[in-house]
Amino acid sequence: MPKITEKEVEHIAELARIRLTDKEKHKFTEDLGNILNFVDKLSEIDTKGVEPLSNVTGLDSVFRKDEMRAEVDPEKSKRLVEQAPDSKDNYVKVKSVFGEE
Repeated sequence: MPKITEKEVEHIAELARIRLTDKEKHKFTEDLGNILNFVDKLSEIDTKGVEPLSNVTGLDSVFRKDEMRAEVDPEKSKRLVEQAPDSKDNYVKVKSVFGEE
């Protein structure tokens, strides 16, 4: 039994803003059905006692830890803010994202 219908493929294509021919819809229905069947097979594997794997290289994160730092020098901060095209109360003003001032 197919895991996905042509109607569902049409819906996915519409969400992705992709125009598909009837031939492509049929092909993707088959292909996606095969992928979903394969994923179902993987879910049948007994993984009891298998530790989850999050890092295959064994390397530590190259990013710094998220830690608080000392405050920025107020004079340096003021000079930086003054360089911005627009500022108010020692903050850089940017265009509103949500339409509010």
